[in-house]
Amino acid sequence: MSTLSRSFTLQLPADWTPEQALAVYDLLNNLTEALWHLYEVSLPELLTPTPVHPEPIQPDLFDFDDPLSF
Repeated sequence: MSTLSRSFTLQLPADWTPEQALAVYDLLNNLTEALWHLYEVSLPELLTPTPVHPEPIQPDLFDFDDPLSF
């Protein structure tokens, strides 16, 4: 997703009132919605994690209709 947490530590002011905290929360929600509406076509592929080393797919060793040897 984002490398924000690797870049710096975000410290929130401890002296905000609940109303101020709610205002920031609302601002961030509105920003999130605006970004989603603008980039909704390309965001899902960026949000879907891609494995670094994808697991190899094990092929079927026997055909479903093969007779069993026992």
